[in-house]
Amino acid sequence: MNDPQALREARALTVRQPWAALIAAGLKQVENRSWALPRGFAGPLLIHAGTKDDREGWAVPGVREALRDRPVIYGALVAVVGRVTSHPCASCCAERGGEPGASHWELEDLRALPEAITATGRLSLWRPEPGAVAAALAAPHSGG
Repeated sequence: MNDPQALREARALTVRQPWAALIAAGLKQVENRSWALPRGFAGPLLIHAGTKDDREGWAVPGVREALRDRPVIYGALVAVVGRVTSHPCASCCAERGGEPGASHWELEDLRALPEAITATGRLSLWRPEPGAVAAALAAPHSGG
């Protein structure tokens, strides 16, 4: 993708494992956050796999099995979300992983990167290096 606007507007979100791997695999389409998506931002959103695990996440029934034959990568960009929207919890997304009391970020037009792009994560939404954004947006679909 060579869309200059997408290159300028892209942001990244650091997500702990196993959640980042589940998103990249297309198995998690709702990300739970304590804060709403900034007004006016709709994507693209790069998913960055953090360097730490969410131990409670790994204990959720079915998670280890779902990722058994999938890569679990740390410290890198692993997926691109073409469009993201958010809304406060309204008991609407429980079947897709939405948690009570959280802001639900709905991840649409998701694709895993065929090769992870090493990057240092940050809190909140952040701007990745321009070269990393360009590489992520230009990467072919990997089949997730």
